[in-house]
Amino acid sequence: MFPDKVVVNGPKFSITYNTTFKVLTNLRANEKYVLVQRGCPTPTLPDGFVAKAVVQVPVARVSITSVTDSKWIELIGERNSLIGMPGIYTTSPCVNKRYDLGFTVDMSKVSYNSTLSQYQMSSNPKMLTGTYASVLSTPLDVVFAGSRSATAGLPLVITSSTYEQSYKLVPEWGKFIAAFYNKEATINAFISDFKTRWDCASQRAAMAVAAAVAAGSTKPKGLAISYLSATTITPFDCSYNATSGLWANKICEVLDAAGLQVRRADQPG
Repeated sequence: MFPDKVVVNGPKFSITYNTTFKVLTNLRANEKYVLVQRGCPTPTLPDGFVAKAVVQVPVARVSITSVTDSKWIELIGERNSLIGMPGIYTTSPCVNKRYDLGFTVDMSKVSYNSTLSQYQMSSNPKMLTGTYASVLSTPLDVVFAGSRSATAGLPLVITSSTYEQSYKLVPEWGKFIAAFYNKEATINAFISDFKTRWDCASQRAAMAVAAAVAAGSTKPKGLAISYLSATTITPFDCSYNATSGLWANKICEVLDAAGLQVRRADQPG
């Protein structure tokens, strides 16, 4: 039933495949989701197994509460499934066009009424009107959210890519979302290409820096800070854990991959 599968390499979730369904587990949120192939009956689950959501796949109508999830949906070619977004415009021109055409709506203006099992406007009058009424008249297949919220809608699935400590692990969450579309083959190809490009760019940077140092230059330094204003500058913790192979902050990981000598703003030199 699922000829294409993903192998998860280290992120905070897991996936198992069965004959007619998949089980996704968000390890950080400690939640399980059962993804059932459309047309197949909901499986009988073991005693004690608690599924936060049972979703028919492939999904066709989704909403997200964080734009970090939209890139994976677009990358696997499923932009047209984006029914709800957390704002009016995004960095994606094509999603913005969907807004303009009335195919995608701003979910920050609505909330889910669990008693009535339907969306309503957040402001009075509560009844959905115009584009919202037409777009949200059909139930959503799934709502991807960064945290559990009673007003986000159902069925709700939590994504946790922002909690990964390595940029190399963040794309793994593309596999998490792709599983809802049965697009494992597509995301596998993208992530393989991403890792190849990362390693290639990092190796080229290391060679360039080594050549410059050999010629008498000093190794360039990378400064990792959070700049909010001229008086609010916070240095990132750029400590490196040799055992886990992780930096305390993902920004420092990028600087290191670029061949820079990573340092904090409050360190001398």
